[in-house]
Formats: sequence, structure tokens, C-alpha cells
Amino acid sequence: MKRTDVPGRTRLLADFHVVIARMLGNEVLADMLGDLVSRCSLIALMYQSAHSAEHSFDEHVAIVDALEKRDARAAVKLMESHLHNVERNLQLDPRAPDLESVLMPR
Repeated sequence: MKRTDVPGRTRLLADFHVVIARMLGNEVLADMLGDLVSRCSLIALMYQSAHSAEHSFDEHVAIVDALEKRDARAAVKLMESHLHNVERNLQLDPRAPDLESVLMPR
């Protein structure tokens, strides 16, 4: 999360959801999420702040903790909250003028 590799950070944050589905043995959901998160990652690159990305990471950690404790109710609640926060934190003004500038190494 501390690296300045914004595309790499975005990919890893998105892959979290696919990995969880695969770990749960749901390949159909994992395939659907893979397609969905690849599309959402482009939006996140344009509209998600670094602060929001760090917040997503912290939420991912909390979800994994709930799963490790086998607390399904808490995991579901945390995931619902996480998805709501991602949507709420998207900035209406893009943080970069175009996708190409976001993908350029710094």
C-alpha cells in the first residue's frame, strides 16, 4: 500500500475479492468477479484516492480476520460496509485527466 505503483495497488485490491471466492470454492463467482473487478479497476484508477485505497486495504484485513474466526455474520456485514464505502468514496472529479496518465510510471 505504501508503494507509488497505483496500477499494481489497484489490481491487488481488486484481486482480493476473486481470491476470497476461489478460497470458498466458488469458481463461478470467482470468474464473474474477475470480469467485474477488471472493469471496476479502471474506474478506481480514475476516481479512487490513495486514502480510499488504504481504507479498502484495512477493510480487507478486517474481512479476512472475520473469516479466520469463522464469523460469517461479521464477514458479511464487513463486506457490505466495504462495498458501500468504496462507492461512497469515489470522487466525482477524476484524480487524473485520463486513464493513460494514471497508468504511466512515476
